[in-house]
Amino acid sequence: MRLTSEARLRMECWETIGGRTRERLHELAGNVIDWFARVDASSPDGRSYAVVLGDRGLSIAEPRVDTAHRPVYVISAFVFDPASLRHVRVDHRPPPTAHTTSGPAAGAGPDLGLSQDARGLLGNLPPRAQHLLQAPFAAGQRILQCHWAYEGFDHHLDMFMVCLAGPRNVTAATGTKIIPAGHSPETAHWSLTCHQASVVRRIGR
Repeated sequence: MRLTSEARLRMECWETIGGRTRERLHELAGNVIDWFARVDASSPDGRSYAVVLGDRGLSIAEPRVDTAHRPVYVISAFVFDPASLRHVRVDHRPPPTAHTTSGPAAGAGPDLGLSQDARGLLGNLPPRAQHLLQAPFAAGQRILQCHWAYEGFDHHLDMFMVCLAGPRNVTAATGTKIIPAGHSPETAHWSLTCHQASVVRRIGR
């Protein structure tokens, strides 16, 4: 998990997305739990994409070019059964010398359709958070979309969010990370909330 000084913050990226697109993301997500916007590395003109997690769904806006070669946004969403939404707090506070199973290898697990980068990112998280994020997909359900973002400094992330979305489930983790004095990235302290919800309908891809 590396940070670059050139990265634009989520609010700056969010404000580059059209107002109607932002309104649609909120409409599909419901009451916002957390969100991010970041530059889309695959966009040739450096436009941003956005992800909003709410109590009614997970909504995503991705930059595209239409048949008339005009820049547009394509919106997709995973709509929840509101009664299924659950959250669990994960406060991970290992001592400086603690042995930990976190790291890129820990995020490998079964093949859920995740990219190597996504598996590496998950491997940085506390083992309990890794389990909560991946467990709903372990019974043969592959992950269709995985998005993440974080902001701050190498020793202190004041914003972190990752979400996994499949045909029947969405999971997400939001929170912060700090590496206290005397600690290493392997013994970082995390304050996370892990969310799980059942998907009843998909919109878009």
